[in-house]
Amino acid sequence: MQNLLQIDDIHVSYDKIAALKGVSLYLQTGEIVAMIGANGAGKTTLINTISGVLPLQKGSIRFKDKVISNLPAWKIARYGIVQIPEGRKVFPGLTVVENMELGAFPEDNKKKVREGIENMYALFPVLRERKKQLAGTLSGGEQQMLAIARGLMAEPEILMFDEPSMGLSPILVEKVFETIQEINKKQGITILLIEQNAKKSLQIAERAYVLETGSIVITDTADKLLGSDMVRKAYLGEQ
Repeated sequence: MQNLLQIDDIHVSYDKIAALKGVSLYLQTGEIVAMIGANGAGKTTLINTISGVLPLQKGSIRFKDKVISNLPAWKIARYGIVQIPEGRKVFPGLTVVENMELGAFPEDNKKKVREGIENMYALFPVLRERKKQLAGTLSGGEQQMLAIARGLMAEPEILMFDEPSMGLSPILVEKVFETIQEINKKQGITILLIEQNAKKSLQIAERAYVLETGSIVITDTADKLLGSDMVRKAYLGEQ
């Protein structure tokens, strides 16, 4: 089976400081893959590089049969690789519906865009209630729902989540993880999940990678990593 996304030996630096050092990984169609690691390990750098936000110095990134290394971010998004960024990053001065319309850009089929927005209202009913409200006035949980909806409007094949539960209450954290599973199962979207709540992410993932100081140090099924003494002590806060 051909991998949907194949990353081989990529190196990324900030000035002269190495952030990613020979990272290789793959995603197969329809799976949830977790990426865990401490703050500063390079997790956000990784998805920013996949997204085309950061350039890589060495290595390659392939999506299906296309080399997408160092393509501009807008082109990678059009291929169907979409990021839900850390901290939501909605457009605060635009309404809820305007944020979702931007997610569909450059789709010019107005009927299709309206249908997409209705699908987002079905997934997140609160967004219908807030549709004319400025995104910057939403609660943190509502902004996260909007960020996910905006990403889904692009009709992605791969959705990359960067710390989706950050700053949310325990109830909303549960809702976010349920939504990620629903998107994966019902829409068949492949998920790359970067999340400080390592236990929750491993509970919903098929496979996982552990990233330390810019290098992959462990990869296995999520179940095996959940049962690993080292992972439990280092990343799950268990003794």
